[in-house]
Amino acid sequence: MRAYWVVALCAVGCGGSDDEPPPFTDVGGTLLVPQCGYTVTSRLGAEPPRKAIDFVGPDPTPRLVHLGIMGDPQTSMVVQWRTVDETTRVTEIRYARGADLTAEALTETADGIEFGYEATGTKIYRVHQVHLCDLEPGTTYSYQVGSKDHFSPVYSFRTAPDIAATPDAEVVFGFLGDSRDGYDIWAQLTAQVQQRTPDLVLFSGDAVTIGITQEEWEEFFGRAEPLLARVPIVFAHGNHEVNATPYYAQFAMPGDQQNFGFDYGHAHITVANDTPDDIGALTGSIVDFLREDFEASKDARWKLLMHHQPMWSASNHGSNLTLQQHWQPVVDQYHIDLVLNGHEHEFEITKPMIGQTPQASTENATVYVVAGGAGAELYDNGSDFWTQYSEKTHNAAVIRVRRDQLTLEAFRPDGTMIPAGLTKTKP
Repeated sequence: MRAYWVVALCAVGCGGSDDEPPPFTDVGGTLLVPQCGYTVTSRLGAEPPRKAIDFVGPDPTPRLVHLGIMGDPQTSMVVQWRTVDETTRVTEIRYARGADLTAEALTETADGIEFGYEATGTKIYRVHQVHLCDLEPGTTYSYQVGSKDHFSPVYSFRTAPDIAATPDAEVVFGFLGDSRDGYDIWAQLTAQVQQRTPDLVLFSGDAVTIGITQEEWEEFFGRAEPLLARVPIVFAHGNHEVNATPYYAQFAMPGDQQNFGFDYGHAHITVANDTPDDIGALTGSIVDFLREDFEASKDARWKLLMHHQPMWSASNHGSNLTLQQHWQPVVDQYHIDLVLNGHEHEFEITKPMIGQTPQASTENATVYVVAGGAGAELYDNGSDFWTQYSEKTHNAAVIRVRRDQLTLEAFRPDGTMIPAGLTKTKP
């Protein structure tokens, strides 16, 4: 079953005029972003995406600025935000090559798109997005977003490296999951991640207690804005997101935003939704997707899979045996290096695994890591025959990837290191 509803769109808005916004419609829809060659799609419960119009509400001050990727991360970036009022339709960005530039130095401009969506209650929330798709690889850009005289602070981001041109490039991934109900801890951990200068944030799901609760999304994005306005985030759907419209509306990710793969540096990252609307997809179409994506990326130096519920865990929920039965054989077949999960509110790392058997070496084996301690109430940790290490603690991790080496190190909110990790090398 497809995740999105598609309707025909007019080029600029659907009804109304440039002086007055069109009325809210909640049927979802799809809009082509010509300069990028892909489409932006919204779900039932949200408006069709539309080109922004010149309408400014009572307070268009930008807030909750965060980055995402939908195209090639070497040459593109999506910047997304909301405004203090929810009626502003103007969506603009100023940007230029270089780090920490002044606002006056931001000489390039672009317009974006916008759409409203429903959450709890009757209030309509509005998304602003700008899609930049003509960027240079491995390059730092400064930018600010907003409208008229109301712009955000100047932030900067860096595009992914071109490994053909710079084969020695290292990329750094921040890895977290399960922040719900614990946004003080979330803020501490994202500050720790930011100190480690990541290129990309990987989040394994359960940002909020329930996906329709907009107040928690405000905390999630607001507390992490210093990080997420500078580093794009890629999200695996968690069971607490419940495939809700506010979840899909507030992230810019490839494909259908549920099951997709992309290259970043020497790594290929595959993301899968293990709590889809159609639960039968877990043993059918998603297995097919994994096999197809792994086959297409089989020559990647490093292969990572991220989803929410772990195949291997000795904590509260235990191992997901359905995924273990249907997904792990595909993971084993394609020698996926690292599987990233949340769901269990602890830190846990397995021995290298092939099938049901721990291995003495990481060669052709997979290590499974649970880092589900980004703020949610902790679960007791456990241990079983597959366990390398587990600890009942809030946590995050950083993964560093070079051509010849992948490392993972984990840490607590105060920055102290968890005494377990991973170093894997390839000739």
